Amino acid sequence: MTEQFGPLEKLIARMRENPAPPGSWRVTPPDELRKLLVAVRRNLTVVKDRAARYETELKTREWKV
Repeated sequence: MTEQFGPLEKLIARMRENPAPPGSWRVTPPDELRKLLVAVRRNLTVVKDRAARYETELKTREWKV
């Protein structure tokens, strides 16, 4: 899942801020995209940690079929 972050970081690094005139399309600035990427990585880490704990809990339960 995290293998997509490398190319995304490279893309953001190549971006430059280009102010657009009022009323035109606007693109999120690179600094804001970097902040969002950091937040995504942090949230993904939290989800993976919770999943690992839940997996351990499920494996230790006594299951009957």
